[in-house]
Amino acid sequence: MTRDQHQAIKKAIDKYTKEATKSPRSARAALVKEGIYLSSGKLAPKFAEPLEKPTVKK
Repeated sequence: MTRDQHQAIKKAIDKYTKEATKSPRSARAALVKEGIYLSSGKLAPKFAEPLEKPTVKK
């Protein structure tokens, strides 16, 4: 990757971050779009900690 490419990517990331974090609503929308949260507001399963099954003592 050239230096110019690196700077262009960094600029694009900075622009996206600035737009996505303008408000809590836009931040949530970005997280849903990225697949981190579901539209219901819950954390996407692939990012949630697995639930531990209760252990049965014998």
